[in-house]
Amino acid sequence: MSHSAFISYSRRESPFVDVLLDALEDEGLEVWVDYHSLVPAKPWLDQILNGIQQADVFLLVVSKDSMLSENVRSEYRYALEQRKRIILIIFEAVSLPSTLQNCEWIDFHRSFSKKKQELLAQLDHPIQQSSPPQTGFKAPLIVWLSFIISLLTIVVSIPGWWTFFIPALLIPLPFQILRREFPFYRIRFALLALPLVLFLSWIFFLTYPLLYTLFSIDFLVSLLFAPLLLLLLSSQGMRLWGKPIASAPRFANPYQPNVEHPTPVPFFIEHAPQDKKYADAISNELTKYGHPRAGDAAQAQASFVLLSRFKSSTTIDPEKQALYPVLIPDTIIQDANIQRIQWIDFRRGIRNLDRLARLLPEPAKLLRALGVAPISGQVLYPRIIEILDYFLALLAFFSISAWIPLGIELGKELFQLDNWVSFIVVNAVFSLLTLFIIFSTRRALIGRAGRLASLKWLAASLFFIGMIVFMQAFYLLANIATAAALAIPVSASDDLRGSVSMFMPCSCTLGMMLIGLLSIWNWRDLIRWLPSR
Repeated sequence: MSHSAFISYSRRESPFVDVLLDALEDEGLEVWVDYHSLVPAKPWLDQILNGIQQADVFLLVVSKDSMLSENVRSEYRYALEQRKRIILIIFEAVSLPSTLQNCEWIDFHRSFSKKKQELLAQLDHPIQQSSPPQTGFKAPLIVWLSFIISLLTIVVSIPGWWTFFIPALLIPLPFQILRREFPFYRIRFALLALPLVLFLSWIFFLTYPLLYTLFSIDFLVSLLFAPLLLLLLSSQGMRLWGKPIASAPRFANPYQPNVEHPTPVPFFIEHAPQDKKYADAISNELTKYGHPRAGDAAQAQASFVLLSRFKSSTTIDPEKQALYPVLIPDTIIQDANIQRIQWIDFRRGIRNLDRLARLLPEPAKLLRALGVAPISGQVLYPRIIEILDYFLALLAFFSISAWIPLGIELGKELFQLDNWVSFIVVNAVFSLLTLFIIFSTRRALIGRAGRLASLKWLAASLFFIGMIVFMQAFYLLANIATAAALAIPVSASDDLRGSVSMFMPCSCTLGMMLIGLLSIWNWRDLIRWLPSR
């Protein structure tokens, strides 16, 4: 039997709802969800109330946040007034108002596919049930598996704790998984870096036979555990479990429209001055396909608002005009009007502009092809910016933590130097100066603000970082040679000490070579990301 459903939910459960929507539509259900179903240029409240009236069943996603949401409360109250059949989709077990305690329910804490089939069966054949669960904690198998693997990964990561960021990110992870709010972007960074850090640990402690054997085994085990945990955290099961910050970003449908000459549609782009390069790129592609650019939103049949840290709201009323929000970098969007409609996601860089131009006359197909759920709080950058971010973060941590293995290798020889106090002070100054430039550069790059957020200053910052790192390395080598000359006797580990002292310049050189190649390959994304002046 065919059914239609209205889904009421909180924004904090958007990743779960997005997957549920697709799953129900794949089964032939007609599903009404605000961001998926609201038609631009029409009053939203009327559409929402009509959506509830037309639906056979009202699906209420139950969570702490949804039970506190005034919008959700008004929607289920209207459904009760209309005597709609209400089925509670239990995302979290929480206390329910008395008006909902006699409703049908499905507990989606367990296997999603199994619970989906139970929901489909229950739509055809309602069943008598006891009161829905309002307390207790349940989690699907993939959550417990991720929890266990994260605990084992912490043990595996112990030799890499000299980097500071590895324990800071991985130790809280198991508990964050159970709370549904682990920072996916940062955890991915730690897991990608973990094998490299353990490999360096293995090299640094080469002269200690027992540690050398243990660390070599640890490094090999990390090659299994780090990718496995990253795969689990990126899976659909964890996307169904996690809040937006813990969910791997989901991208638009790869639909290829067969439209060569679309009907011209006057368009308008609202944007902050800093996002002009993005606006120009979109405008150039649309005009190439024959769409004229309007002077203001009132003259346009389609309007775009570019969302970034410089602009997180709009002056365009989406209940009167066709509006397409375009997300550039991730930013917190508080504008309730924008939160109710699908977004076009360009956080990875501008892609598929030809599809945008070809489908502009057909809004429904356009959003099917490029639209994503309106989820903010997920950290996502263009690939070149992400790599620059990881590179700068690693250099910052290594500039501090590399002193630990180096200090172990130098040992007492350090204090045999006549200038050991000045040696420490000079190297501290080198490290602090490196950290200052790194953090200033990274803040400007990620925040897209300040003098350093330009191509020439970015290149200059990377150059100065490299110069300081090499100057420090040569200073270290000179003093290590002096310490070795004073040693009684000098062991074969001197070569190792040289490699430890040269770790930062080697890492810096290899990283900048990689960034240079990727910048050439992704130069458009890099240029657009840096704000217009």
